[in-house]
Amino acid sequence: MENDQPQESVRIRAISPGEFPILVVELPSGVLRAVYFETGYDLQRAKTVEEEWLVENAVGRHSFIKIDPPVETPAGSLGDYARRQLL
Repeated sequence: MENDQPQESVRIRAISPGEFPILVVELPSGVLRAVYFETGYDLQRAKTVEEEWLVENAVGRHSFIKIDPPVETPAGSLGDYARRQLL
């Protein structure tokens, strides 16, 4: 659930807009994770991804849009960001 997210800041690096938006976020540790609408953008239920996947697969081949510069937001606000910006 969104309110259970840690309040650490994450950086949104890419988005996949649509009916069920996906966000690729960078954690403070530098780890990239894909977070999903269906899981309420829960970092604990996110998929860890690599920089190469982000560049070559997500942005290069699929409908992801690179966010440059990345948007910094509290992890618990990812759902709010998606609703405001993408839905």
